[in-house]
Amino acid sequence: MVERWHQETNNFHLPVGEMTITLDDVTCLLGIHVVGRIIQEDDLDHDHGVELMVNHLLFPVEETVEQVSNNSGAFATYTTLKERYEHMLNRCNHLLGEDLSEEELSHIRPACVKAFLLLLLGYTLFAGKNSKTINLLWMLAIRYLANIGTWSWGAMGLAFLYEQLNRTSYSHVGSVCGYMSLFVVIYFFLLFLS
Repeated sequence: MVERWHQETNNFHLPVGEMTITLDDVTCLLGIHVVGRIIQEDDLDHDHGVELMVNHLLFPVEETVEQVSNNSGAFATYTTLKERYEHMLNRCNHLLGEDLSEEELSHIRPACVKAFLLLLLGYTLFAGKNSKTINLLWMLAIRYLANIGTWSWGAMGLAFLYEQLNRTSYSHVGSVCGYMSLFVVIYFFLLFLS
């Protein structure tokens, strides 16, 4: 399928004609929200990524500066995020077992949820090839939990998939990434057509 992708038109060139994955496909097939705000890639640099991890995921500053890599943006490893999530989840469970400090819990619980959501986004909608790092760009959308529904997750996921398909269309690239569930659904639909 990837060999039939043409980045000039963002279409699959098939024997039955040209076809592309649309926002309507995302909504109908997956039920992912396609209306709302989107994130621009130039919205995040290394320092802003460090700030987001310190303020919203409660990472220590020194550790965060070392952890955030800067490859045209800000990235963190899944291992680091997973360890932080497990640490905060254990801390929440520990606080529930003893005299509950509401102030401490009110800081840890949202950070725990945000770490989980960032991991979930990185493993699904915005899955990368290396499976080692996630772009902290997505923290911009989940930093305020009350506003998560205002983002166009379907449009951002589809744009990410298009970008990954475009990269994969080069002969030196051997694998594809992005939201593969959508890609698989479209692939089976195309098999049904042929």
